[in-house]
Amino acid sequence: MKKDDISIYSSDFIQEIKRIVTQARQKAYTAINSAMVEAYWQMGKRIVEQE
Repeated sequence: MKKDDISIYSSDFIQEIKRIVTQARQKAYTAINSAMVEAYWQMGKRIVEQE
């Protein structure tokens, strides 16, 4: 791709790509947070059972 070729991408196209990446990141953060909450809950449950 030549430097001049980038001008073929419209502002709307670039914004849409940014939106897709942002949404994917948000889904990843949500999945990670859910997994960590579950892990902490399981650890707490296991600690209580051991007591």
